[in-house]
Amino acid sequence: MSTTPSSQTPETGALYRAVWRLHFYAGVVVAPFAIFLAITGALYLWKPQFEEWHYREIFNVPIPANEPALSADEQFAAAREAFPPFRPVTFTPALAPGRSSQVEFNTPRGRLSAFINPYTGELTGTIDETTRPMNVLHDLHGELLAGPAGGYIVELAASWAFVLFLSGLYLWWPRPRFAVWGFLLPRLRAQGRIFWRDLHAVPAVWFSVMTLFLLTTGLLWSQASGKWYRTISAALGQGTPAETSAGAHRSELTGWSPPLRAGLAEEIDALASTPPAELDAHGSRAANLSTSDYEGPEEGALALDQVIAIAAERNVPQPYTIALPVGPTGVYSVISDRHQALSRTYLHLDQYSGKVLADVRFKDFGYLAQFFLWGIIAHEGRLFGLANQILGSIAAAGVLLLAVSGLVMWWQRRPAGSLSAPVSNSSLPKPVVWGTLALSAALPLLAASLAALLVFDRALFRFLRKPQPHAV
Repeated sequence: MSTTPSSQTPETGALYRAVWRLHFYAGVVVAPFAIFLAITGALYLWKPQFEEWHYREIFNVPIPANEPALSADEQFAAAREAFPPFRPVTFTPALAPGRSSQVEFNTPRGRLSAFINPYTGELTGTIDETTRPMNVLHDLHGELLAGPAGGYIVELAASWAFVLFLSGLYLWWPRPRFAVWGFLLPRLRAQGRIFWRDLHAVPAVWFSVMTLFLLTTGLLWSQASGKWYRTISAALGQGTPAETSAGAHRSELTGWSPPLRAGLAEEIDALASTPPAELDAHGSRAANLSTSDYEGPEEGALALDQVIAIAAERNVPQPYTIALPVGPTGVYSVISDRHQALSRTYLHLDQYSGKVLADVRFKDFGYLAQFFLWGIIAHEGRLFGLANQILGSIAAAGVLLLAVSGLVMWWQRRPAGSLSAPVSNSSLPKPVVWGTLALSAALPLLAASLAALLVFDRALFRFLRKPQPHAV
């Protein structure tokens, strides 16, 4: 059977075959990864509920009847006493009754979180952040537990997924006129190829918006595309400029903090605490130590309870984490929960006087940075609570259905000993060429892989596939 449908002209038939061929290659690359990412992503969406259950005995403590909580500094000291060799990084106060406070340490093996009963100062438990189940799942989803190399592989698959969805929507658009059945609704009474076609195509239409959103937001923190987007954002003055080497602003979690509008980030980067004159005269205990030797706030620095009081005065949204200053000119950084996008706050304090050096809110972010922030949070299912998690799970289930049904279609129609690649001897039509180039401009790995695929296809595939055409 001819590969050009009877309702198409030879010109549109050539375009159809070219897009179908592109769709086939994209499916070969994407489908296995789509199944893997859909499963791991759906599981990660439910991180809050899982961790509240899994770590319930660590996170929660009994509330005594008439016993006040210890000071934040006493809780911090208790954690330091339990792990004297390790360097403290952050302190997260127990701002809600019945919750433990948290001190995070740097260790030779990575980050270690110690949880303290705020009423007794006793250790309720520890979590090795490198083996924390949801952290492992996060790295599995984003990097295949293979570091940067795995991240590039995942990004490559996500980049090709754009090609897969856009080409798929073109292929399944009703011709010669619009039709509901087979496009918006599946023909469930059909059998064989038509049944699997509808099971693949109809959900693709319904899930296309959610899936493209997940792909877009997922690439915002990728290695190649993410860096490219940040470069563009910075050039427009709406994103993340590079931290200057001369910057004095340092806390354990941040060098300079969020992606800010042009000019403001440079001001934040130059912030510094001013050591009291008596420390200058007698010498700060850490003045001559490297950052790796630094063990906490300087002598004469604010108590953690004072930092908490200032955060309350400045209405920093709870919960928040206090990042400890690095070095004698470092600052305290009070950082609100990263999943509360619209109320995101970075409060930077002089570690000695408590002077507010900067109070950065969501409105101070560049416009593109604002989109990146809430887009990433929505991708993780944390932007609007349970509804966000449910929508994300539905989208993941849709991706899983599309990938599996696409593989079934390919397997059913694959001739023995052939990849069943659609045959097209004509050159790619200009709309496909220009559309692909436009997409490649936003996806660096897609551009590189397309160039490699072109060489591979011309040099090798013609020797592996049978020269017979396929029906569409």
